[in-house]
Amino acid sequence: MIIDIHQHITYKEYPQFSELVAHGSFTAKELIEDMDKWGIDKSVVLPLSNPENIDLFGIAGNQEVISECRKHSDRLIPFANIDPRSMLNNPKTDFSGLMKLFKDLGCRGIGEVCANMPVTSPLYKNLFHHAGEAGLPILFHLAPKKGGLYGMIDNADLSGLEEVLKEFPKTILIGHAPAFWNALDAEVTTPKARNGYPTGPIINKGPLWRLMQTYPNLYGDFSAGSGHNALTRDPDIGVEFLKQFNCKIFFGTDMFFKKDLPPMHLTMMQDALENKKISKTVYENIMHRNFERIFK
Repeated sequence: MIIDIHQHITYKEYPQFSELVAHGSFTAKELIEDMDKWGIDKSVVLPLSNPENIDLFGIAGNQEVISECRKHSDRLIPFANIDPRSMLNNPKTDFSGLMKLFKDLGCRGIGEVCANMPVTSPLYKNLFHHAGEAGLPILFHLAPKKGGLYGMIDNADLSGLEEVLKEFPKTILIGHAPAFWNALDAEVTTPKARNGYPTGPIINKGPLWRLMQTYPNLYGDFSAGSGHNALTRDPDIGVEFLKQFNCKIFFGTDMFFKKDLPPMHLTMMQDALENKKISKTVYENIMHRNFERIFK
C-alpha cells in the first residue's frame, strides 16, 4: 500500500489557467493514470485558496477538488484549504461551522496552507485552535520571509513553530517546503539558503530534529524537491532521520504533472528498502501506516 499525502490537480473546466504552470494541465484522470503507472494506491488532493498562489499554478480550489475526489473516492482523498484571513479577516472568527461542513463533505485535513504571514500571528493561531477542536490536521508550506513567496513565515530556529506546537497540542501540523526541511541543517540560516537546495554533508543538526523529538503533534511531508533534497544530500543523515522519525513522516510527491520516470521520492524509499538501509516496518510506516493511523 502506498498513500501519497501531497498532490494537486489543475482546473479541469478551464485549462487556460494551466498555461501558467510549466508542466501544463494535470486533471484527476491524469493523476490516477500516473498513480496506476507507479503503483500508488491513494493520493491526497490539496486545493489552494491563499491569494499568494491560487492563480500562480492553475491549481483547483476546494469545490473542484471535492467534486473530483467524489468521482474517484476509492483513489483520491480531499483536503480543504482554509485561509486564516477568510471570513472577514478576524482573529476571532469561528471556523467551527466551516470545518464541520468540509468534514461532512469528506475532507480529511486542511492544506496546503500557504498564507504568507508569521506562524504566530493571531489569525494563524485562531485557525490552529479550530483545526485542533475539529480533529483536522493541517499541512502547511513554510517560508523564510514575507513577500515574493508563499507559505507561513518562521525564523531559522523554528521558534514560532515551536510556540504554536506548545500552545495547540491537539492540532497536528504537517510541515513541507524548503524552509521546513532545510531546518535539518543548523548551518542553513539565511532566507536565500533556507528557500534553496543546499548540497553537501550535514555537520550540525538543525532545530527540526529537536522539534520532531519533542512535540507529538509535529509531522513532516517530504514531497517536492525540498524534502527529497534534504534527505539525500547527506545519505547517512537522511537515513538516520527516516529511521528515527519513521512514525512521524508521510510519503508525498507534489509532482503534479505527467511523469516518464517514477517520482524521485518513491525511488528514494524503494532503494533504501532494497539496500537494507531501512527496515520493512520503517518503509511501511512512512508509505501508508502513519496516514492510516493519523487520519483513521
